Amino acid sequence: MIQVTPLVIVLLNVLLLTGGQILWKLALSRTPLTGLNNLGTVLMQPYILLGCMLYGVATLLWFVALSRFDLSRVYPLQSIAYVIGALCGLLMFKETFTTSQWMGLVLLVGGAWMLAR
Repeated sequence: MIQVTPLVIVLLNVLLLTGGQILWKLALSRTPLTGLNNLGTVLMQPYILLGCMLYGVATLLWFVALSRFDLSRVYPLQSIAYVIGALCGLLMFKETFTTSQWMGLVLLVGGAWMLAR
């Protein structure tokens, strides 16, 4: 039987969460939320709905992680979502980074690694 580690479960959870955020960003880039008057239109976009589905699956995986592993080990690993999300912003949406943002990402990775050990 294959041993599933906390890292595998949380990494899949993080990828699904980040994927959902990317889909939401794509949808909102096309149809920005300007107020309650277009909320229904925004919420019914396919990318918004698919992002919500990814979040639902990610939540189920999080339930698995919480039921099998210590919260103090798996929760810090979720901070990797910030790193992946920021890198997706840089690569997919051509956002710019400052030196302090790069340093913050390095600290997040190092901190998550230290806490998860």
